Amino acid sequence: MTADNHRHSFAKTSSTYENGRSVISTPKQVLQGHPVGSRSNTTLCIGCGMVLHETNIMFAYPCRCADSVEWDVPRVYCYDCAPDKISSPTLGTTEVLVGGRLGTIAFPTPRNQQLCLTELATRALSPPVEGSAL
Repeated sequence: MTADNHRHSFAKTSSTYENGRSVISTPKQVLQGHPVGSRSNTTLCIGCGMVLHETNIMFAYPCRCADSVEWDVPRVYCYDCAPDKISSPTLGTTEVLVGGRLGTIAFPTPRNQQLCLTELATRALSPPVEGSAL
């Protein structure tokens, strides 16, 4: 087990994946800096439609199916609309409810910016072994 004590103190390595060693990390660590929204400078609260900008406090619902390596962030909420828990966990899917702020990440090749998740705290977590099938 290898640990980076400065940034990823809970990360460890595993050699069980096809490309050799990989990092196992908490959802909060993986989601830091993850892009959200379809526009470069705003996203909408799924609850009330409020326009959210960079530095706004928000909550997000990221999820990842067990057979996928990619995280999806299908829902972003303003402070007032955020749920307290994951109401209907899905079997086979890691679901997280995180709170934080919207930041901006720059992509050098396409030369554009997009909103991203920053300053995250986990509010609720449902591992892939909990919940019911669709």
